[in-house]
Amino acid sequence: MSTANIEEATISCSLSPKEKDTDLARTIEYFENLSNLDNFNRVACKVRPIFASAEMLLCELSIETAHINTKGTLHGGFSAALVDIITGQAIGVTVKDKGIASVEIAVSYLLPVKLGDRIKIDARVLKIGRSLAFADIEFRRPDGKIAVKGKHTVLLSDPPVT
Repeated sequence: MSTANIEEATISCSLSPKEKDTDLARTIEYFENLSNLDNFNRVACKVRPIFASAEMLLCELSIETAHINTKGTLHGGFSAALVDIITGQAIGVTVKDKGIASVEIAVSYLLPVKLGDRIKIDARVLKIGRSLAFADIEFRRPDGKIAVKGKHTVLLSDPPVT
């Protein structure tokens, strides 16, 4: 997504500026706290949210050595983990009182991403229903081309999963 599109998305969002700021601050705090975890989600600690709303979560990530495979490109397993974590957080901007558990994740690897590239990650919430939520995500290379595309279906549980 280009900078103009990010600005356009910010302008068209239905939340008030204060709600937008709160959602972004909460999302930034979530990703910053991942480095303190002992579980697998810590792999996403370098993701930097730049916009958060009920409809979308935009992030950046600079590709480092820990993110690449033996060919020097973005690791597929790492990409799949980011699809799970980032879309889950995008849904979590709206769904705060229920647990979220993955039902289905699909990832398509379209183009390589190299060490040192700064990618944009655009997660969009497609629908939040009574028991399921749906999101999709795109990772864009510095040239704007889509490198990874994913989709995620989650179960919304009540009470929350701990």
